[in-house]
Amino acid sequence: MIARALTVASVALFIAGCDVRAIIGETPDAGLNGETWAELRLGTKTDKVDILFMIDNSPSMAPKQSELRARFPELIQVLDAFGAQGQPGHYHIGVVTSDLGAGAFTLGGGQCHPGGDGGKLQALGRAAPTGCLSPTGGLSFIDLDQASGVSNLPAGQDLATTFGCMASVGDTGCGFEMQLESVYQALHAPPPENAGFLRDDAILAVVFLTDEDDCSADPATDLFDPSKTAVYGALLSYRCTQWGIQCGNPPQRPPYGSSAGPLDGCAAAPNPDGMGPGKLYDVNRYIDFFRQPAAAGGVKANPSDVLLFAIDGPSEPFSVLLANPNPNPPGPYQSCVGPIDGSTCAAVLDHSCAAVDNPGFSGDPAVRINAVVDNGTPNLGRSICDSSYLNTMQSLATSIVSYRSGNGCLPGPLRDPNDPSCDVEDEVPQDDGTISVQRIASCVKTDGALPCWRVDSLPTCATVVDPLTQKEQHLQLSVQRGTALPPPNATTRARCVIETP
Repeated sequence: MIARALTVASVALFIAGCDVRAIIGETPDAGLNGETWAELRLGTKTDKVDILFMIDNSPSMAPKQSELRARFPELIQVLDAFGAQGQPGHYHIGVVTSDLGAGAFTLGGGQCHPGGDGGKLQALGRAAPTGCLSPTGGLSFIDLDQASGVSNLPAGQDLATTFGCMASVGDTGCGFEMQLESVYQALHAPPPENAGFLRDDAILAVVFLTDEDDCSADPATDLFDPSKTAVYGALLSYRCTQWGIQCGNPPQRPPYGSSAGPLDGCAAAPNPDGMGPGKLYDVNRYIDFFRQPAAAGGVKANPSDVLLFAIDGPSEPFSVLLANPNPNPPGPYQSCVGPIDGSTCAAVLDHSCAAVDNPGFSGDPAVRINAVVDNGTPNLGRSICDSSYLNTMQSLATSIVSYRSGNGCLPGPLRDPNDPSCDVEDEVPQDDGTISVQRIASCVKTDGALPCWRVDSLPTCATVVDPLTQKEQHLQLSVQRGTALPPPNATTRARCVIETP
């Protein structure tokens, strides 16, 4: 877990002579081993951040949405305190849902209808309480400039309340969630409602809050055709799993029945150019969008200006059950022996996590979403199954202000000061749009050969406290190059395992 000790003071720093961005996160299997890391990047400072929350609005999401709204003030507290320390930011904060409908089909009495919410920013959530007001100025997002004190918050309604009104998207959206495509549509060819949200000179932070995996598909697909049960099985979310994921070696679709235990090697099923074997959009559509420069079709001129955060289910374990697809009350699936009828007994993807203290907090393996979020971009993987998002929101805020401000200091003590566990590399853009990765070794292991990295004490870094010795430390990781310069246009990344109390 990321500790609450990673406070505002941990990130309000400037390192003379270099401009470094820091990310705090967990390893991709966060929630399993709880390993905490700090990630640093060389780059240019900016006071502008566009924060887009993708909130799953399908059934089962109500308790998670409520927890997100309740903990949003934790994020605001960090942003406000950092601004008060002399580094104000200019923030855009928007909300989109996972509902893009189910292709051309109207299902569930209109719960799924063609186009859904269309990646439009939600100025007022569908389930917003009576009396809620949307942002002013004709904008569908919050525009907050801490330096000038100007915002478009409605009179008498504070920032947390306004966000809560936007984020009250309800849980009556389409159950075939298209989280990745919703964000793509919101940013790639934004509808008029999104005008002005995405700024060329701002960092983009995208936060996925969802308890199921992505089911983004071409609107012309027949995957959601209710008459094609003989081809795709019952009209349930498992269609997305069976036709969007492959497991094993050689890769094959998960079974339409019990897998008799966890499956290995599960990954997004490829579907380049819509030629299959998967039926969903190929995840490279989204990886390229976030990781490629704008000149090659990406969302930002510099892909390092994109931060991806996932509050979802871990990708493993990945198991298929025969069970009642609608357990009541919500919680663990209730096994069945068949025959499969699609209503009381069906093939379902088992939850990969569940909160022991709240059966409403469970999540399915988010294989496709995690493949995008973990694909070389800064990320903060947190579990949708944490029944409290306190640490999640504090870590998210700390990550954003660190990345924005050029923080070069480690936000926590090293797990092993005598043998720091750090991976450091130069990422060098190539003419063909790919990125070459050049690893940099620790200075203690190179016998003086450069470049190399080391961790030093720097008094201008904020205080971190070693949880074992209780000694105060001020730590900075730096790359030693002698008289040499970094490779042209390179971004230097460093990820170090840090200790938390």
